[in-house]
Amino acid sequence: MIISKILLFPFKLLKWLFLGLICSALLSLLVSLPAEGLTDLQRGAISQNCGSIQQTLEQLQRIDSRTRTYLGTTYETIANHFIVPLNLRLVKNNRPTLASLQTEYIAAQSIFKTSYTTYMRELEQLIATDCRTAPDDFYDQLVTTRSARSVLSDAALELNGLAEDQYQAVLDLRSSL
Repeated sequence: MIISKILLFPFKLLKWLFLGLICSALLSLLVSLPAEGLTDLQRGAISQNCGSIQQTLEQLQRIDSRTRTYLGTTYETIANHFIVPLNLRLVKNNRPTLASLQTEYIAAQSIFKTSYTTYMRELEQLIATDCRTAPDDFYDQLVTTRSARSVLSDAALELNGLAEDQYQAVLDLRSSL
């Protein structure tokens, strides 16, 4: 019961993630890069809307920071209060452990932390870029930031999948006892 509540906790954050996705979608609609680079019209749109773009990015940064805190805490709780203690208990009872799931989860957790740090650095650089006077530099940084956000998203999805695998393994173990 407790594990299922912990596993469902990240889904409560969907409203924050959804708002972040909306902000990202708005930014992508505003500036889409043709093969030859930004057009004068796109440069003008970026420069003209720089204030609202920066404000949206700052909101996204705050939301992402909160989401990272909630997800990071949840991932730590799953590892430290469920996965590791379960494996220790299985060892004490001379039962087969779920060590491979634990190893994968810990590795994915490390990737998540690194990916988040990289993403936040890129986002900070994007916010610091003056989109009014340097729209091309701003767009280049936006592309880099999107890429880092995509890596972070993949890392979070991997952790969620591993948590689900762990939950299923616990259910299977429970039914075998």
